[in-house]
Amino acid sequence: MMPRSLKVFALLTFVLSILFYLFFQVSKHNPALMPINVFAEDPYDAVGSIGVQFTLFAALLSLLRAFRPYQANQQLDSQKLLLVRGAYLACLSIAVTLVADVVAMLRHLSVWVDKPAGLVLAALTAGMALLTAFVCWYIHHSALNIRLLSTQNTWVRALGLSIVDILFIVFYPEYWRQGVPGALFTAFSGILFFWILVWALGMAITPYPATFFEDCIDDLISTYRWLKTHTNHFSIFYHLWETVLAWPFMHAVLSWLNPRQHTWNIIVILSILVGLGLACMELLGEGFDPQQSERLVLVITVFVGLECIGVFLGYALLAKSLGLFRSTSNKEAPWKAP
Repeated sequence: MMPRSLKVFALLTFVLSILFYLFFQVSKHNPALMPINVFAEDPYDAVGSIGVQFTLFAALLSLLRAFRPYQANQQLDSQKLLLVRGAYLACLSIAVTLVADVVAMLRHLSVWVDKPAGLVLAALTAGMALLTAFVCWYIHHSALNIRLLSTQNTWVRALGLSIVDILFIVFYPEYWRQGVPGALFTAFSGILFFWILVWALGMAITPYPATFFEDCIDDLISTYRWLKTHTNHFSIFYHLWETVLAWPFMHAVLSWLNPRQHTWNIIVILSILVGLGLACMELLGEGFDPQQSERLVLVITVFVGLECIGVFLGYALLAKSLGLFRSTSNKEAPWKAP
């Protein structure tokens, strides 16, 4: 099992990710804050949108790895490193988003600085920053015995990319977001700013693991076995689930989706589904008129396209670092039988 200190900071990171999600939603949709929220426009809003998604994912992954059961006497050095890295990346995701938010606030002081709600917005942002700094400190304190193997070269690269990236967002011409092409490019710029900064700093803090590790599929299988053992009253549902998975059709589908064999298939499907979900939320939130078919197509295309770009970039840069999926031979079963 994981040490208690690692479980505590995994839980703290998850709580922090929930608070960050609430911060993003409140600052964007609260009636008092909406008029003075200067980071509700791209490229800053694109940073926040992808940042919230990645923070929740990384924090949930760390929480799963902290509390899932492991085999007795199993060496957990690689799993501890992955757990620490996921928690660090979740905090970095929040920190990078807050950097973009602060840049937006400094570029548009006149919009919020003399407003009563402006003080609230500044206090929320500062509070989020302090909470993130505390959790980062706790992770560092709890992981002192874990060798992170960072090097001077990675820190030099991280510092250089960070300076260029921040200067880019500071001096980005906001008038470029006028029109559909400009708006799309501006949103893409925000996504690119986010991933470059998170990747550069994340790799400086915790480089890739060099030993064997258990991936997300192993984590889910271990959790499923524990639930199956400790919740016997749901045995009929477990039996039904395993029967469905044994069908030849389902076996073929799972083999096609298996990221250990086909790296990108499931990522493409999930990106499209998440993009469709976000598009539906946007349409329902603004009030959708079924007769506006052109707007429907545009909103869906934009959300799905940007979501795919964001997820593809993050997956390409951080999938190996997070230990999402390990490679396997094509002869191995796509999803190990429980």
